Amino acid sequence: MDRPNIVFVVLDAVRADHVGSYGYERDTTPNLDAIAAEGIRYANAFSPSVWTPTVHGAIFTGRYPSHNGVHGTTLGIPDDYETLPEALRSAGYRTFAASAGAHIRRDRGYDRGIDEYVETRRISPDLGFIRKVLSDRSFAKQVGFSLRSGPDDKTRYKLDRLQRFVRESVADEEPFFGFVNAKTAHSPFNPPRPYKGTFLDDFERPRWEVLERLLGALGRRTQSVAGQDDEKLARIAHSGGDEVLAGDLELTAEEWDVIEAWYDGAIRYLDERIGALVESLREVGVYDDTLLVVTSDHGDNFGDHGLTGHAFCLYDSLLHVPLVVSPPEGGDGTVVDDQVSLVDLHPTFLAAAEVEPPDYDLTTSLLPPEGPFHDYTFAEYAGYEGPKTRLERKYPGLETGHLARTLQAVRSDERKLIVDSAGEAELYAWREDRAERDDLSSDEPDAVAELRTVLDGTLGELRVDEPMEEPDDPDLRQQLEDLGYR
Repeated sequence: MDRPNIVFVVLDAVRADHVGSYGYERDTTPNLDAIAAEGIRYANAFSPSVWTPTVHGAIFTGRYPSHNGVHGTTLGIPDDYETLPEALRSAGYRTFAASAGAHIRRDRGYDRGIDEYVETRRISPDLGFIRKVLSDRSFAKQVGFSLRSGPDDKTRYKLDRLQRFVRESVADEEPFFGFVNAKTAHSPFNPPRPYKGTFLDDFERPRWEVLERLLGALGRRTQSVAGQDDEKLARIAHSGGDEVLAGDLELTAEEWDVIEAWYDGAIRYLDERIGALVESLREVGVYDDTLLVVTSDHGDNFGDHGLTGHAFCLYDSLLHVPLVVSPPEGGDGTVVDDQVSLVDLHPTFLAAAEVEPPDYDLTTSLLPPEGPFHDYTFAEYAGYEGPKTRLERKYPGLETGHLARTLQAVRSDERKLIVDSAGEAELYAWREDRAERDDLSSDEPDAVAELRTVLDGTLGELRVDEPMEEPDDPDLRQQLEDLGYR
């Protein structure tokens, strides 16, 4: 068989336990579940970190964060690493990528090796905006959709541009690699109509987005959940839960249920777009010749361990992500129970393209899916300075010293060890205790010592964080603020 096309989609901030084929009770992902039923589902796929830039840096270089240097506030891919798209383009692939807002962008090296790099931008009524509407059919469609149904963080635009790229590559008979990060499920949790109300019986909002914005400009209430404090819920959804983390607000279980229903509605919307992408690949006759990989970069906390958002921890509420693969030769609904890492996607894509991967002992191709793949997988976190500074700015006098710590984790087939920069350790039986409620570190000192030795002998040192660098581009600064990073 000829080398397959490769399509790689990251559903930003989607937890594995909110996906149907991973056991979730809500029907959030019928299209993704259908891909899993015919392809391969990796039941225990874990991210190497908990933040979009560090996770993508690991995938694009094929190395863990402390080995490639993409962590903390140093978020650009170093020039001495060949990126995944560079390797694929050198092998004869036509390449495409859509930027992920403020994080996956040109000045961080994500355009290297990309033939068609699509920048996303805010929808604002300036001259450049008007020119883009007139010159870019996909962008015009996005604007029309957003004015009718509400924002989706450019997901429709990115995937429409990807589908155009696929059609052009097929017409030119060239193998292709396409990458999109879709952020609709990221906070603020405000998916477009009708998805925000999909899993709520008593949710109301104006029929059209333009009407909602007009009412908002007039100071009128624009969204309502019967029996709930709408202003309180909107604050939490917009911030990702900063008020709860700071102790400024408390949420009841019922209120958390509303927030998660909005989050689930966003996931259902993303799933519909995945369904449309699969249909477009079938229409141009390349679905059976394409390696399609759908995953997430990290999850989100909804009060898990007393936390919100996706910072300050390495718990599996953030690390356990869905990973569903449709290989060209089919997967017959295979479920892989062995632990795998998203860093493994780098050699997986290169192996599919018949490219020799870099010499790196900690990753392996996930295809074919026989396994076992790893004795140990790892995760790292060193990005505390941005979210900590944001909390301090919003809540002067708030004690945040306990948040200023780097974290590293190692996972064997049965145990997971987390160690912070002060040397404090937590140990969990991750397969039995999925919510990581029972810290076994005091009961199993031998397991702690064994895994700590593996951790110390494998990963590199994480730098102490420094203040986040402010981007010059005002659009990027606004996107960072909208995503809760400023």
